[in-house]
Amino acid sequence: MMKKLFCTVFAVFAVMTAAGAVGNIFPASRTDIDGVTRSGYLDEDGRTVLSFSYATAGDFAPCGLAAVEDDKWQTAVIDREGKLVIDYTESPVSVDFSDDMVAYRYADHSVYYTLSGTKIGSYPGAEGFFEDGLLLCRDASTGLYSFVKQDGTAAFSASFAAAGAFSDGLALVRSADSGYLVLDTEGKTVAALEAGADPAYYTVYGGDTVVMTNGTNYALYSISKGAYLTDFLYNVVSEFHDGAAMVRQINRWGIIDTKAKLLTNPTYYYLSYMGEGLYAARSEDGSVAAVDASGNIAYRTLTYIGGFNELRYGLSWHGMADGSLIFFKKNGGYFASLKNAENPMLLSENVVRVTQDGTTKYINLSTGRTLLSQAASFDLGSGITAKTVHYEKFMGYQSDGTEHGWNVDFPEISGLADAEVQKTINADIRAFFLKGPSVTAEYEALEGTYGASVEGSVLVVWANCVSGRGMGAAVWNNSLAFDMNTGKQYRLTDLLTGDYIEMVKKLLPAEHEVYLYSFPRISAKGVTYYYNEYESATRRAYTESYLLTYEALGAAVDRKSACYAALLTPYTRPAAAAKITFSDVPASYWAAEYIEQAASDGLMTGSQGAFRPEATITEAEVCMTLARREGLDTASNSTVWYAGAMSSAENAGLLDGVTAAPEKAMTRADTMQVFANVLVRGGAALPDEQQTADTLKNVKDAASIPADRRAAVALCMERGLISGYEDGTIRPQQTITRAAFAKLMVTAEF
Repeated sequence: MMKKLFCTVFAVFAVMTAAGAVGNIFPASRTDIDGVTRSGYLDEDGRTVLSFSYATAGDFAPCGLAAVEDDKWQTAVIDREGKLVIDYTESPVSVDFSDDMVAYRYADHSVYYTLSGTKIGSYPGAEGFFEDGLLLCRDASTGLYSFVKQDGTAAFSASFAAAGAFSDGLALVRSADSGYLVLDTEGKTVAALEAGADPAYYTVYGGDTVVMTNGTNYALYSISKGAYLTDFLYNVVSEFHDGAAMVRQINRWGIIDTKAKLLTNPTYYYLSYMGEGLYAARSEDGSVAAVDASGNIAYRTLTYIGGFNELRYGLSWHGMADGSLIFFKKNGGYFASLKNAENPMLLSENVVRVTQDGTTKYINLSTGRTLLSQAASFDLGSGITAKTVHYEKFMGYQSDGTEHGWNVDFPEISGLADAEVQKTINADIRAFFLKGPSVTAEYEALEGTYGASVEGSVLVVWANCVSGRGMGAAVWNNSLAFDMNTGKQYRLTDLLTGDYIEMVKKLLPAEHEVYLYSFPRISAKGVTYYYNEYESATRRAYTESYLLTYEALGAAVDRKSACYAALLTPYTRPAAAAKITFSDVPASYWAAEYIEQAASDGLMTGSQGAFRPEATITEAEVCMTLARREGLDTASNSTVWYAGAMSSAENAGLLDGVTAAPEKAMTRADTMQVFANVLVRGGAALPDEQQTADTLKNVKDAASIPADRRAAVALCMERGLISGYEDGTIRPQQTITRAAFAKLMVTAEF
């Protein structure tokens, strides 16, 4: 069985509907706790139109078709109702669509189909699509270009050193003697270009114009006139789009048509084509605008960070200094905005995929509704939860400008009966993922997520990542197995007998050497081995998996081992401990249940049977409570009971911005600062000045919040850790009782 590897975790909050797409639909992906990504299609209301049954799913092209892949590394083409137009077959490097054809691109040939799925033919070295009935192909052995008909026969006998596809009945080629010729579809020479310069692009624009370069500058040349339409005036002339091209003179950009008429004089500091007739233009005053070929402004902004890259579905975007994204229409200016969002991908006229607050979301810009978002945690059963933790490590930029580094999710486990066992397991999981697959892989890009399952009393966690990029990239799917009662890590040798290799050899396919079947993963059913194939020029990295059941392994299984027993024994939590009560906390006290829970969780304690609920909480008590919650060391060699906790809290950054005063009563502002430090330690970012102002604008006593605490207060309010009072105040200088702090610790979601 072959399993594909993908690296984004999603949970869908959508209702399954019958197939039969109406309106705009777009691809979306989700990864379940098994670590496998599945893709499907949603509509703009978030309904599932085509089920999440594909390994990958592509956008629907204007022709109404999309490419999808299955778990067996095969590609098919479907229509909007999910019907197969082209059946599953060997996956190509890419699938391209034109108005009337589909092309499967392989490393050395392309296979073409009609939009109804009829195979047209297979053509070695094919480039692009049939234009004017002819297809440009390059012979891999000679490097020469030729044109062929749909039946595969040569359009004409000549071959060329270089050539471009036909356009408006003309093609530009370079002959064997290095002369540049313009041919018609019969192969006849219509014109020979004037010597002394070379074509910048092997394309005839507007049926007559060629862009020429003398090695330094560019000019436009007319085929019909046999003369230049311009002198070599321009440092750059881009390719033409819809009859217009960008030109640069010294450090200014303008736009020209195929007749050499300047539609926009070279006045812009920067210009790039966005698509659909719009250009991103930066002016002398620092503003950036989306303009048409005549310079008419569709949208303009004075402040932006990135964006203006592409126009898709009539929309584009740019970033702002406050971390928000602004979306604008091709013909209608401002459309929508999103706060704290990045990495946008427009998927329809209304839907965008973004990363927001570290979570990948699909959002309808018209309604503001999140249609699908990443799962923050997974229920593993037996009361065990896996919360997703995201880790990034920036290592620089690649040659193509993309970031190089680590982008990895791993689980944090909760719900185990023994807090110390849980702490040990989580520390081991974190170390496993942050170390990566190998020493050398630490210097490679790493991207992916995780899978996890409860197998009896054994927690199994595995990586679902790709190490490296491009050719040579490899799957990393190693695993860990923990006894949930003791925290012990089980290895394969804890489950199988010493001579298990011979039995495994007999059960695994002989097509690969046994040492190539790596990363065995144990479960209640048996042991799964994986054969991981590197990425090549023709395929991505992939995995073949083989489950060897305990029945098949036979005598190789040590059935008396603790590991085998744990795999077959369901995990049960010990009976609930007796309620912890305090002499000064009657059952009727408003915070009794919170105090009891905080005590049961081992976060807060009393003294001599009393809790002192109305006493103000001190900095030392807060540090001890948070140190316990964060799993920090609270042991102390000092006679001062709080010394270890204070030291650990300070080293962990929990006291950043707070003056060390252990016996001092904590104010609400102090507490919010410490809570904000906990959030930042977990990966949150403090809001900037504008975001802070927006959050605090309705707080009546915001002026009494210390200036250096405002961002922390805003972050806590945004996360719902602390709310204001009914009169609209937040009372930052008011102290907090131990009872109130117990409630915060029990109810707050850090």
